[in-house]
Amino acid sequence: AIGIGISQDKSHRVMIIQWLKGGKGYTEDAAINALRQSYPNLVDHQRCGRDAIVWRGQQQTIDYVEAERGWEIARTAIASGLYKTIILDELNPTVDLELLPEEPIVQALLRKPRDTEVIITGRCKNPPAYFQLASAHSEVFNHKHYAERGVELKRGVDF
Repeated sequence: AIGIGISQDKSHRVMIIQWLKGGKGYTEDAAINALRQSYPNLVDHQRCGRDAIVWRGQQQTIDYVEAERGWEIARTAIASGLYKTIILDELNPTVDLELLPEEPIVQALLRKPRDTEVIITGRCKNPPAYFQLASAHSEVFNHKHYAERGVELKRGVDF
């Protein structure tokens, strides 16, 4: 999604908002930092969430607060018209975990400027109503994963 945001036109602004990623050491950090150095006025990045994996049924108050903080940033960015591409990274699992309601997302996408592309990423069990309103939706599906054999999840790769 990050590549799509930049490759379309190297003169338009891109906003990247990441949910469920409050810590450091994610693989995309280097790419985002390189883009921000190459295009200092074109790439804005906000991350929200705590430095932990959020499991269904184990959500904490801070998870709801951080999800809402990220959504407020996203909603403002979508309505602003400043960005040609807005990447809502891991929005789907945030909604799937019931940290955010669907309806405000639907309403924001219905009102977005015509020339703003919104790319939504992340897995979810139940496809939300806003899928049809996004410019693009991507989801990586594991056919096989080392965690299934009991190997620990790897920082910077899996979380």
